[in-house]
Amino acid sequence: MTQSTLLTMDSLEDTAELVAEDPRSRELVELARRVAASEATVMLNGESGVGKEVYARFIHAHSLRAAGPFVAVNCAAIPENMLEAMLFGHERGAFTGAYESRPGKFELAEGGTLLLDEISEMDLSLQAKLLRVLQEREVERLGGRRPVQMDVRILATSNRNLMQAVADGQFREDLFYRLNVFPLVIPPLRERPGDILPLARRLIYIHGRGIDQARLSAAAAARLMDHTWPGNVRELDNVIQRAMILRDGEALDAAAIQFESMAPPEGVQTRSVPLAPRTENRRLGDSLRSREEQLILDALRVEDGSRKDAAARLGISPRTLRYKLARLRDAGVTIPY
Repeated sequence: MTQSTLLTMDSLEDTAELVAEDPRSRELVELARRVAASEATVMLNGESGVGKEVYARFIHAHSLRAAGPFVAVNCAAIPENMLEAMLFGHERGAFTGAYESRPGKFELAEGGTLLLDEISEMDLSLQAKLLRVLQEREVERLGGRRPVQMDVRILATSNRNLMQAVADGQFREDLFYRLNVFPLVIPPLRERPGDILPLARRLIYIHGRGIDQARLSAAAAARLMDHTWPGNVRELDNVIQRAMILRDGEALDAAAIQFESMAPPEGVQTRSVPLAPRTENRRLGDSLRSREEQLILDALRVEDGSRKDAAARLGISPRTLRYKLARLRDAGVTIPY
């Protein structure tokens, strides 16, 4: 590792630092470090798996709020009827099943940083409530009678083009400008190739718990550099974990580098990776998922990218559609709109 690798080896759980060997990454880290010293709201954009949350943690760790809590909420993974209560908290009896009062994520992040991950997947009605909280700097629990003043820095992420989402009526324009005070766009891994091998070596170290002396061979490194990485750092993590299992001895050779649904390069002998049993049920499940994916993409094309109209065409709620689209993006599927 060189001095330009900002991710230290001192702790396996150190997410406050970043691997930044590529020139583009070094510039981005410097921007992140500068904005961290302010109280500005930061909007982190980039494809799924590029490391948006890692950058968010870096900003928190280098801010004046570093001693405070860092709280992250994945807006795409939480059902719509639960997200409001999770964010704002609730009093006992506020709704069916609310047997006790609970603070929301805003309250839990007091004095620190709240990350709203995949904010673009939030329902429009909840966006309006979030905007009021950000404007008034106070939050009121569901079923509560008095607002609570808050001292929280907001960071947000999205893998979508938010300006386009605003134009399509899928994201509030006023909330966009409230969040987009300082935008940071994280490039995909294929556009910062200088990070690939340092990241791979760091992941080997992590998955080896700092004890395993596994190392990349020159041929394996070449395979990693030749790949386009549609799944970004998350895909690289999967590939390294797989290679740690398939290797012979300490060296991770080219045969151990296995990509999803990719044939090995000519002349490289490989072993098959038993990622899933080949059963009729598995093939049926794959076929159904493929059919669902095609129906979703076809509906988006017919409705010119309108999530609301596509959801109506599919007979599902807009939030369910947003959740399914997030899953498709995570799987490396390109969403055309």
